Amino acid sequence: YRGTPEELAVQQAIFTRKGCDRVMRYAFELAVKRPRRHVTSATKSNGIIHSMPYWDERFAATAKDYPGVTTAQYHIDILAAHFVQHPDWFDVVVASNLFGDILSDLGPAIAGSIGLAPGGNINPEKEYPSMFEPVHGSAPDIAGKGIANPIAQIWTGAMMLEHLGHAEAARAVVVAIERVVEQGKTLTRDLGGRATTTEVGQTIAALI
Repeated sequence: YRGTPEELAVQQAIFTRKGCDRVMRYAFELAVKRPRRHVTSATKSNGIIHSMPYWDERFAATAKDYPGVTTAQYHIDILAAHFVQHPDWFDVVVASNLFGDILSDLGPAIAGSIGLAPGGNINPEKEYPSMFEPVHGSAPDIAGKGIANPIAQIWTGAMMLEHLGHAEAARAVVVAIERVVEQGKTLTRDLGGRATTTEVGQTIAALI
């Protein structure tokens, strides 16, 4: 009914048992390998009354298979607030695509800059190639100016190395990133510094 008072749009979300269980098991398997052994589920079952209660059911069912992992569950609105006020509460967070997309920008912004966040579209079974890229994607407004923070892209490379089984090499990259940020001498302007993209990249490379 475009152009009329009855104009409307409908967006359908499909939540399958296979899809929910697959991402949740990945989250729990990741948590098992981490010191905190904790998984948080992002939901909105008080407002999205069909797909999100189902998501909650599958999260509870998956959690039963991982008794050594502690869990938490929050509606996405208060979860976003807790990200800001209590970031120390969280380790692994599992979410649907929309909620995960929002949180993956909010998380690095809280940590200091969205230019810090690596990302990956991962095929856990390795049946198909995975694809790795910084969380935020493109920033055409600063393209070619030499001021973009390269850390997210470099850290993404470390994620890829780890996925391919090169844990030691991946760790070397992450340690170099941590040292550069900790020292605070060679940072791009989004982190309060004055260094160029190239200078930050070269400093990290030298440390590796």
